This record gives sequence, C-alpha cells and structure tokens, in this order.
Amino acid sequence: MRIYGAGSLDDIKACSDLGVTGILTNPQGFDQYYRGEMTLEEITVAIAETTDLPAFIQIHGPTTEVLVERARKLNAIAPDRIGFKVIADPKGFRAIRVLQLEGIDCIATALFSVAQASIASTVGAFGICPFVSRARSIGLDPHVIISDIRAGYDRLIAVGIDAPEIIAVSLHGVEDVELSIRAGADAVAMRYPLIEEMMKHSLSDKAEALFAKNWANVRGEDVSYLRTDVSGDAE
Repeated sequence: MRIYGAGSLDDIKACSDLGVTGILTNPQGFDQYYRGEMTLEEITVAIAETTDLPAFIQIHGPTTEVLVERARKLNAIAPDRIGFKVIADPKGFRAIRVLQLEGIDCIATALFSVAQASIASTVGAFGICPFVSRARSIGLDPHVIISDIRAGYDRLIAVGIDAPEIIAVSLHGVEDVELSIRAGADAVAMRYPLIEEMMKHSLSDKAEALFAKNWANVRGEDVSYLRTDVSGDAE
C-alpha cells in the first residue's frame, strides 16, 4: 500500500522524510498554503526544491491545447520529477493522452465513476484519483466505485495490459484510508497530519505503557517519559 503526501511545504518535507511515494497537489492547497503570494510556476519550483520525489501539480485550462502547453512549461522545471493532475473531463483526458505520449506522467483527478476510469486507462494515464468523502457526500458509495475499478483494472493486468494506479484522495480520516485500502486502491494521498494519525492506535499506546514496567527493571533504562500506572499484559 503506497502513500502520497500533500499539503504545505512543511507537510511535503515531513512526508518526504518519512519515505512516501510522491507528492500530489490541488488548487485548494495552493489557495490555503500560498495565499496568492506565488504563481503556479513559483509554487512548482518551491515544491521541486523541497523534495526529490515525483510531484504531480494540478493544472487547469479551457482547452486541451492550453492544458498541454501549461504542462510542458511546468514540466521543464524538473522534467524527471514533475507530472500533472488533470480534471477527468473530455479536454483533460485528451491532454493526458498527448502528455503521456511525450513521457509526462498524468493523473486523472476528480474521478467518480468506472466509466471515467476506463477512459483513463484508454488514454494511458499514469494514475487516477477517485474522490472518497466527496463521493459519499453526494450519495455515491466510494467503496463500490473503487472496488469496481480495481476489478476492471485487474482484468487488464491479467492479460498483460498496464493499468493506471488507483490513488484514493479526499480522505477525511483513518476510516476513509482503510475503506480505500479494503476496496483495492493502490495508494492513498493525504497531508502529513493524517499520516501521523495513521501511525497511532490506543492499544499501541497502552502496550508501550505496559512495557514501561518491564523496562524499569532493566538496569540503565530511563522510563521517565512513559506511564507506569497501566495494569495488564502487553501480549
């Protein structure tokens, strides 16, 4: 199960230090973290300077041609590491086709259906980003959508045809992450705070506290940072 990072430059650095697969961006993040102070080109440069990982910059435009030219320009900043997220619509899919043929990886984002996923595969997209919480908010079942896409892509893989990577996004908690994994997503993408939340479990905390009593009986071990008032066995 792969994880892509997202968020501010600090989030991106933290995610990179942890060893995530790559970085995804979106316009909400551009608005929230850069507050109109940087152009998209400047943001792309800043991200490329913050991480050596592949970074997928979300782009927009009124036509396929505009999308393609914008992508080519931004890709030149770091040709081996800069890819793009493009809205899953007719102009976007056509742009993905052109860019993938040029060796520029693209992800079809804001994707909500098996039909869109099949188009993404047809145009050779590197990946797709099915939305989880947003799908649920409009009455769709994200588990079913991802599961059905997984089944279709697995049939392609079984006959030797590459399929896009399924990267679940729009995750509002660990529950959404686990839903996506169970449904068959190849990866999930999120800001660092949610990754930190994924690391934690109350039973893990309890186990560490229980082990503190044992560590306290090992000469030279300092357990002052641990609770020692928990009863029970850790295993």
